[in-house]
Amino acid sequence: MSIALTVSETWPRPDTPAWMLLHFARNRAEGWSQPEKGVPLRVLHLLSQQPGKTGSGIYLQALVQQGAQSGMEQRVVIGIPAEAPFPVISPLDEGQINPVRFGTPSLPFPVPGMSDVMPYESTRFSEFTRDILDAYLQAFREALTGVVREFAPHIIHSHHLWLVTALARVLFPETPVVATCHGTDLRQLELVPDLVPFVVPACSGLDRVMALHERQRNRITAMYGIDNGRITLTGAGYRSDIFCRPASPTDRRDQKESLSIVYAGKISRAKGLPWLIEAMDRLTVPPGTEVRLLIAGSAGGVEGEAIRAKAIGRENQLVFLGALPQEELAEVLKGVDLFVLPSFYEGLPLVVLEAVACGCRVVVTDLPGMDSWLPEELDRSGIVERVSLPRLIGPDEPASGELPGFTARLATAISRQLGRCLRGEAYPYEDALCSIETMTWEGVFRRVEKAYLEILD
Repeated sequence: MSIALTVSETWPRPDTPAWMLLHFARNRAEGWSQPEKGVPLRVLHLLSQQPGKTGSGIYLQALVQQGAQSGMEQRVVIGIPAEAPFPVISPLDEGQINPVRFGTPSLPFPVPGMSDVMPYESTRFSEFTRDILDAYLQAFREALTGVVREFAPHIIHSHHLWLVTALARVLFPETPVVATCHGTDLRQLELVPDLVPFVVPACSGLDRVMALHERQRNRITAMYGIDNGRITLTGAGYRSDIFCRPASPTDRRDQKESLSIVYAGKISRAKGLPWLIEAMDRLTVPPGTEVRLLIAGSAGGVEGEAIRAKAIGRENQLVFLGALPQEELAEVLKGVDLFVLPSFYEGLPLVVLEAVACGCRVVVTDLPGMDSWLPEELDRSGIVERVSLPRLIGPDEPASGELPGFTARLATAISRQLGRCLRGEAYPYEDALCSIETMTWEGVFRRVEKAYLEILD
């Protein structure tokens, strides 16, 4: 451990949240009672960061919407900045949403993010000190105990196998606690080993973990000591109501004077965006063909600004759209030729499904777990082109010597997909939609709800 989080005789103090995490004992009740007949299932959702800004936030909102349609009663605890407006998590009202606000006297730092580069100002977990950890855990302890006392949930569903999930486990041994792994938690476990003793013991006592794919399930077992019997493959989904083909699809080549590519995600190195921008200069397309790259996403800090600087003098070729709500992103995807995600690390790239559902061709890095998640039909039909990753140093840092080759492979795959667009090759839309029909949020929720009922029974 670094000196900042070194355990000593004076820290953590007994009965503080940090002390409880270090001294976790599996004293939870065995065998839960089903809700009384006719009583709706009560679910408390936990997310330690802002909703709707990242994949886990979108996942949370989808579960809440599907749960409401299923008749569940729900509450949410989230982390947001002090100055942020009250979040919209449809169809919940403000009385059902409990924010923990950061940038306040009791939490005088930005919201900690599960990724080191977030689409808003954030604190890295690698920056945590004793005081920050104590304040962070105490704030969520107060929020959680208040909500649980008032709401009495049948199930607590947390997001990320990380600190707040571990805290919920030790605070409420009488309540089933489940968690969805989004991949960034596994990354943080590698990046911040100082926090492992505060996370792994309590998370190992979860009643159920929802994994995105088979490879992730195996990593959870290895890293947290959670047996496969307590890990359910639920995957993640896309909103089929907004990510869909235009009502009157026509040949996209007849509508445009140029080819258009879109990237959607954080403006960061870990997403491979700098090398996608470099690949734009290496594309093989017919002379006179214009190709534009639309970049949807946001990020603050030096890293984001350095990437944005690459567009100076190339404003007609590189267009930054900023962060887009899902409805607006869907409209962009319906009007472009190609979606590209050159990321070095992802839990599950839902935006690939969203692009396919909108009729886009796709280029994506061959991320771990893709073979067990992405339908083979998409590769075989040419809808999806995969690009092999460079050798990585750590979870998401590419070896510098391999980046020229990676950029060349990326340019080749993009050129091949653009060629298909220019030739007017048929896009097997109905077959593509059939291959991802179980990957909607409706399908994901059915698997999550089944897991809830199995635990309660």
